[in-house]
Amino acid sequence: MSDVRESVLPRQVRAARLLLFALAFLGMVVVLARSGGLTSYGLGDMMAPWLFVWVCALLALTYGGGARGGVRITTIVLLLFMLLPTVSRLSGADAPLEFLDAGLRIALGAPALVLLFLNESRDWFERER
Repeated sequence: MSDVRESVLPRQVRAARLLLFALAFLGMVVVLARSGGLTSYGLGDMMAPWLFVWVCALLALTYGGGARGGVRITTIVLLLFMLLPTVSRLSGADAPLEFLDAGLRIALGAPALVLLFLNESRDWFERER
């Protein structure tokens, strides 16, 4: 573990946090735009991956404070649970909004996942308090 003692978030963690906030906001917009003609089953099927995103955004609120490595690992696991089914959903998208829905999750979720895997991010979450 490197010597990380400053209290300023590294660029990688700030960028991951910003991506998660943007993804959560865009998720609300997409859910509201697509929810008009869906049944309750269809709405639940569409919202399930976005729930993972919204929990990750809530976890990102703690990155600057006393968050430890468990918060980082939980965010990574939730992003994986969101991204893996999204890839198959992208290939089977029939409507443009379905393609946009899946494309946004991949375009913003994958870079956030990669940023949380970097050594600087790991060192930030495992620093001494």
